[in-house]
Amino acid sequence: MSISRVFFSDLKSGKCSSVVEARLLWFWEARNVKRGGELMWVDMLLMDVNVSLILLDLLRSVYVIF
Repeated sequence: MSISRVFFSDLKSGKCSSVVEARLLWFWEARNVKRGGELMWVDMLLMDVNVSLILLDLLRSVYVIF
């Protein structure tokens, strides 16, 4: 069984079961210190082997490919 490569440019909106191999360039989590450190959001900047970048906002389910 061979594993085919999937890149950010191949992804579409909605649910997906594909696996993308990427490098994590930047990770930022924001916490509300007035609420005991409650997690407000998490942002990640990822890069695939085609040097495509994707910015993920995990709690708001937003992503931007550039």
